[in-house]
Amino acid sequence: MRSFLFPALQSLFIALIVLSFYATSWLGEQFVLRAEPFDPVDPFYGEYVLLQYPDLKPSDSLQNGEIYFTLKQGDDGYAVIDRIDSQAFFGSIRGTYYNELITAPQLEQYYVEQGTGPDLEKARNLAVTLDVSPWGTIRPVYLDVRQD
Repeated sequence: MRSFLFPALQSLFIALIVLSFYATSWLGEQFVLRAEPFDPVDPFYGEYVLLQYPDLKPSDSLQNGEIYFTLKQGDDGYAVIDRIDSQAFFGSIRGTYYNELITAPQLEQYYVEQGTGPDLEKARNLAVTLDVSPWGTIRPVYLDVRQD
């Protein structure tokens, strides 16, 4: 009986990790952000697009460093910042504010199919669809060229 306990616990732990990844999409909200690409190729990891988000602009009173924010859908259908603070709060996305840009670790790079990176860099107007869980986890699910 004991010989099966450890492998069963390991399997349960792996299953919980996989479920938490998909729970972001199942239980969260979906947002679309305007994005601008730069530097789409890495020789070790394959092609990806580094992204920055022009609509994620904080108030002038915010200090550079770690920040926490939530998103809401703007009037034009693209996500904008709903609430932003230097202290963590429930449902917030952890990010960094530096040089008038907001980044979040899960949003900085998006891996693309081999051969599509240069075309996405030329497009310059991209839209990232992402799922945001109620507890603040982000999962980018789709990258496309904007038509506006």
